[in-house]
Amino acid sequence: MLSGCATKPNIVSKDNMQILNSEQRVALLQKKKAWRLRGKIAFIQKIPDEQDKRESATIFWQVDENKNKQTLDLTSYLGINVLHLSSTQGEHFLKVDGKEYHSDNLSQLIYSLTGLTLPTEALSFWLKGLPYQADDQVVFDSKTSLPTSITSNYHNASWQISYEKYQIFKQLPMATKFTIKKNGLLIKIAIKQWTFTDKTS
Repeated sequence: MLSGCATKPNIVSKDNMQILNSEQRVALLQKKKAWRLRGKIAFIQKIPDEQDKRESATIFWQVDENKNKQTLDLTSYLGINVLHLSSTQGEHFLKVDGKEYHSDNLSQLIYSLTGLTLPTEALSFWLKGLPYQADDQVVFDSKTSLPTSITSNYHNASWQISYEKYQIFKQLPMATKFTIKKNGLLIKIAIKQWTFTDKTS
C-alpha cells in the first residue's frame, strides 16, 4: 500500500475525537468483522449524446465477514424496495421487480439486471477507508491521519474514492460522505449510521 499526506481542512465532524494514526485505525477496522450501515446512494452515469442517467435510493447493508454473509437493500424515496440482495458463502440471490435471480458473480449480476455498476467486492473496503488491493494508493489527511482519497484498480479499471466527511461511531471515525468515480460513472454515498455488531465492538 502506497501512502502520502495531504494538507486539507479538518474533515472530522467532531473536534473532541481521539486521533488514531493510520496503522491503529486499520488494525481496529480489521477486527470489525460484522457491521451494518444506513444511508443514501446515488448513481450518475454519463452517456454520450444523451442526458446523464441518474438513479438514487436509500441503502441498508449488513455484513458478517466471519460467516461470509451479507444482505443489501436499495429502496426508493417512496419506500419501494428496488433491489434486495442476500449472499451466503459466495452465492448471491438478487430480487428485482418481484423476480429472483442468483449467481456467483455479484457485480455482473447487478449490472445485467439494473444497468448499475456497483463495485460490491471493493466497496466493503472503500466504505471503511481501506485499500482493496495491496497496491492501492491511499492519501491521508496530515492532521487527522484519516484517508482523504484512494486510487484503486478494480476489474481492470481505475477507481477514485474521495472522502469528504467523517463521524465517530463506537469511538471509531468512519466516513459518512464520499464519492466514487470511474470513467463516466459517479457514485455518491452519504451514511447516516454505522453499527458494529461484533461482540468485541
